[in-house]
Amino acid sequence: MRKTLWIIIIVAVVLVLWWQWQSGDLGNLPQLPGVSEGDTTGQIQQDLEQINVGDIDQEFQNIDAELNKL
Repeated sequence: MRKTLWIIIIVAVVLVLWWQWQSGDLGNLPQLPGVSEGDTTGQIQQDLEQINVGDIDQEFQNIDAELNKL
């Protein structure tokens, strides 16, 4: 009896997914951007160099000062 119930549930889920796929409901999912020609190592390196992380040395000095107070 339990095996038959599981088979019915699985068949029902498959039918619902197939029906949604046929009606086009699954086609409305957002698309991921593809890899463009500009995604080269040089372009990625240039993008990384443009990131402003602030004065990291000053931040670490502040953290070290706080740790030394402990």
